[in-house]
Amino acid sequence: MKVKCKIRIECKSEEEAKMLNDAIKIDNERYIESRATGNYIEAEAKANDILSILHTLDDFLACLSLAQQSIDTAEKMKKELK
Repeated sequence: MKVKCKIRIECKSEEEAKMLNDAIKIDNERYIESRATGNYIEAEAKANDILSILHTLDDFLACLSLAQQSIDTAEKMKKELK
């Protein structure tokens, strides 16, 4: 069975979408394709079975979450330095 999943994630801004996509793109290789489109990240994953796509999406979202936390921390530190 072939399984395909498309995800569209809304970001705060176009710049944030691009930064997040750039940060996670290297981890996507061969498993998921993603792109920044406006203030969204659009991703498409394909796999041969449901469990494989579930693991792929879990890894993708974990990497995205970590990238988001890094951006939030950097923004907070920038504000504190002002």
